[in-house]
Amino acid sequence: MISNQGESRGDRACGPDDGAAAPASFAQALRAARLAAGWSQRELARRAGVHQPQVARAERGEDVQLSLMARLAAPLGWRPGLLSAAGDASPPPMRDPVDVSVPTWLDAWPKEHSDVFAVYARLFRAGRHVEAAIEHIASLHGLAGGDVVILGALRRSGAPFESTPTALKRLLWISLPGIKKRLDRLESLGFVTRETNPLDGRGLIVRATPAGIAIVDGMVAGSTERVWLALREMPAPERADLSARLRALLARFEGDDPPADKPR
Repeated sequence: MISNQGESRGDRACGPDDGAAAPASFAQALRAARLAAGWSQRELARRAGVHQPQVARAERGEDVQLSLMARLAAPLGWRPGLLSAAGDASPPPMRDPVDVSVPTWLDAWPKEHSDVFAVYARLFRAGRHVEAAIEHIASLHGLAGGDVVILGALRRSGAPFESTPTALKRLLWISLPGIKKRLDRLESLGFVTRETNPLDGRGLIVRATPAGIAIVDGMVAGSTERVWLALREMPAPERADLSARLRALLARFEGDDPPADKPR
């Protein structure tokens, strides 16, 4: 089991460097703790001073040494104790800043549901992480997060990778002045072109250039952002369940109306 208590003298199943099969429960606990921390396998390996393939083997429950288990567990704030015959392994409950804040919510508004506050706060924190990741990867290419969002929308539209400012506004919930500001910057960099809409002489067609497509494809393929990696490494059933729950939540209050139309 995973324990924060010291081992009694002479109580261990095998020496610290003896080969051992990582119990399935240890493998599951390790993976759960890593994901709860928001780390990729590469990030845990860096913090533990090991190689990423060693993390992958441990999470698959393959043969690893007890010394490796200890090194992987240490950055997560827990360490392996005895590995029982049943292979019991349970990390201490994960806590985050929201857990710390829940009692203050209860003190201030005892008649309200503290779990609503907890979900609200975690959605807010998750949104901040997503926005920060987009802004960071955009900055590596001299762009802003909103620029990347527009390029991504054009890329996802399929060849010839074009749209109109109004359609982009509806899709991305960015005001027309905000769309224009981003298109001005993208056009100056050679990532989009704007032409008169043949179906509406007063409108424009926005089209991503090959350079624009290449840069956004590179961002997706080479992303090392922690949020992206954490979601990609989440088991497909868990990811599908999370997506479905978020979809259902959004449907309760979002509908077809975007937020207030402010320049962004």
